[in-house]
Amino acid sequence: MLENSLETRVRRLEALQAVNELIVDLGKAFDSGPSAEALRGLFVQDAVFKIDRYGTLEGCDAIAEGVAGNAETGFRWTIHYLVSPMIELDPNLTVAKVEFCLWEIATAASGKAYWIGGRYEGVAIAGPDRWRFADLELKADIISHYPQGWKPKPENLADA
Repeated sequence: MLENSLETRVRRLEALQAVNELIVDLGKAFDSGPSAEALRGLFVQDAVFKIDRYGTLEGCDAIAEGVAGNAETGFRWTIHYLVSPMIELDPNLTVAKVEFCLWEIATAASGKAYWIGGRYEGVAIAGPDRWRFADLELKADIISHYPQGWKPKPENLADA
């Protein structure tokens, strides 16, 4: 049983915050190109990333390079909203089961616009310098083409 001392409670809050930061950093890494270098730091060496029914990447480097390489053939531009995280910490505060929702807008390499929604489920592990994903799975509920496409931001709101 986990003791309920002030020190333990603070360690728990710090762990929850660190896992939340990991989720935020994942979205930033996806949306920055995606950046293989940024992604590499978010996964343990032998991590597994299952992308719905579209494939599984195994190993930190394969995940980083595979996701970054997807910009050439999959989605070249994205905005990820990773929201409503549920984080279940183990008693030692070193492993966390995570689940969070995805709402994404994206432009495919073909130039087509898409709405994507679903959720991620996975496991994160505390490391000496930060938390990292050991296992992550995207479960997409919708991947829907948006035929009107994205329009440039107007010069002023009166033109919107």
